[in-house]
Amino acid sequence: MAVIPPADDDGVRRLDEPLLRSLYALLTEASVSQAAAKLGIAQSAMSRHLRVLRQLTGDELLVRVGNRMVPTERAQTLAAPARRILADMSLLTSQAMPSSPRELRLSFRLATYDFLPKRFFADVIGRIAREAPECDLVVRGLGSRFEHYRQLADGEVDMVITVWPELPAHLRATSLLTEPLVCLMRPDHPLAGGDMTLEDFRRARHFTSLEHMPGQGSIIDATLSGLGVAVHTAVRTQFLSLAPAVLSATDLVFTTGRLLAEDFASEHGLAIVPFPVRIPPMRYRLVWHERTHANRAMRWLREEIVGAARLLAQRPRS
Repeated sequence: MAVIPPADDDGVRRLDEPLLRSLYALLTEASVSQAAAKLGIAQSAMSRHLRVLRQLTGDELLVRVGNRMVPTERAQTLAAPARRILADMSLLTSQAMPSSPRELRLSFRLATYDFLPKRFFADVIGRIAREAPECDLVVRGLGSRFEHYRQLADGEVDMVITVWPELPAHLRATSLLTEPLVCLMRPDHPLAGGDMTLEDFRRARHFTSLEHMPGQGSIIDATLSGLGVAVHTAVRTQFLSLAPAVLSATDLVFTTGRLLAEDFASEHGLAIVPFPVRIPPMRYRLVWHERTHANRAMRWLREEIVGAARLLAQRPRS
């Protein structure tokens, strides 16, 4: 591999926004042609950008292995800083919100569980469609607790809905919803007819979400651990939409918040059974990074999400 001399101070000052965007596209696409297509520029222009970036960084960035290009070890360390810088630069130009949300041209990114009912997400999406029709919303799942902290810090997502109580100092949060945990099962389940005890619950086989905290499992796993209870989880999945069909066909028990349980029960004829002992409720919070706190467009979206949550909390209990 050819050794490229490091850039001098004058070269560093030439690292402008177009080059940063090309750098990030090259690192994520690992292809000059695909990076060019992603940014809507000519392939020859992207090739020139790659030459300049190699001079500025003192690294090849992309090398050929067989019939494909792969990022060098140095290039892999540059992806996250490039993404974070671009996210911060976008905030500089979007800090002043237009006089109306209808003038916004943004892509909002929300990471969340699917523990909340569909009507909540439908309300949020409806609000954006009505008030800011030129904006779009990307809704993605959550990884581990520490992963979505990193996603917020790196600008991969704008906001997170979480139930984990602890937050680093650089994150902000507001309360969305508080709801009790209940158990969901088929109506002729052996535990559906009477008063389920904690021992009944412990002996049952369970359906639950994928773990969100390595070594601790989900927030429900952590709650049960505090009670000194360990259960047999027969199915653990990120696809909670599977729950109604699985519960209808088995003796599995699904522990979740009451709002989602009510939706599943009404749509699929399932039974809701109170949790056998008093435990802390689920507390959903909307979380965002300190650097986006003053951004008016992000503040507008946060207010809409909080409004949708309050409307959901006011619906009549079944």
